[in-house]
Amino acid sequence: MRPPAGTLSSVERSVPGRPKMEKLLYLALGAVLTWGFYFLQRRVERRSAVEAIERNQKLLDLKQGLDESNTNLDDLRRLEHRLIGKAETAARIADNYFTKAEEVARQSDDSAVTQRDMNQQALEEFHSADARLTTVVAHLRRQLDEETLAVFDDAHRSWLQFRERYARFVSQSYAGGAIRPLIHAVTLESITQLWTEELETQLGDESL
Repeated sequence: MRPPAGTLSSVERSVPGRPKMEKLLYLALGAVLTWGFYFLQRRVERRSAVEAIERNQKLLDLKQGLDESNTNLDDLRRLEHRLIGKAETAARIADNYFTKAEEVARQSDDSAVTQRDMNQQALEEFHSADARLTTVVAHLRRQLDEETLAVFDDAHRSWLQFRERYARFVSQSYAGGAIRPLIHAVTLESITQLWTEELETQLGDESL
């Protein structure tokens, strides 16, 4: 039977001071949680402070390195753009190889297109890339002083010899003699584009 209202049960009567103990327990638990949150917050703040110090130290090291090498942030940005440009050029040249390979495979099934037609098309594309290179070289030579111009001309002559030898090497690796002229022309075009992109990074504000 339920005890009358306002009276204590036998269990409640047998545990004197129980409400007070519960209050103490809740207070202790609240204190533990409060201190736990406090230390957690301090740990996060300390980590943020350490990260800020490390970041500032890296910036300081970068500044000292720039000062020692007489380099500024604009120079770094230009270097970044050059590296990104080279990566994009390499990807574009690789894509050009795949495109040419797909085109050869597709046109090989077309009886109306001969190997000579494909060779001629690849040769025309190389001539177009070579004309672009000639334009860039002419603009760059106008910006160089006499001493630097002599060094560049020597480097460019060496590169032209390398271009031909490299294209011949790549085409010789194909056993089928009929396709060698096509591979030779495609290789010439691709490395010409790469050299042109490199020289364009050396140009000043002069627009082509």
